[in-house]
Amino acid sequence: MALVLCPECGEETLDRLVHCPLCNEPLAPVLLQTKGHRTLATCGVLFLAGLVAATICNSFGHPRLGLLCAVIGVAGLAALIVTLKRN
Repeated sequence: MALVLCPECGEETLDRLVHCPLCNEPLAPVLLQTKGHRTLATCGVLFLAGLVAATICNSFGHPRLGLLCAVIGVAGLAALIVTLKRN
């Protein structure tokens, strides 16, 4: 559970609330923005982890596993691009 600031009055409220308890301003845009950042970070980590794992697997002589990790990294890159275009 995280705290977010109300865009209208600046009150700190829980991220699970739909409206600010002080001024009744809708908080949905703030929630969507937070979820978008999490998705972006997740896709970025998937991309980097896949490529690092592919490099490590190839250097230890496991080309098939390295190829699988590279495919996972490319899928993470594709998801990252789609997420960036949406925002």
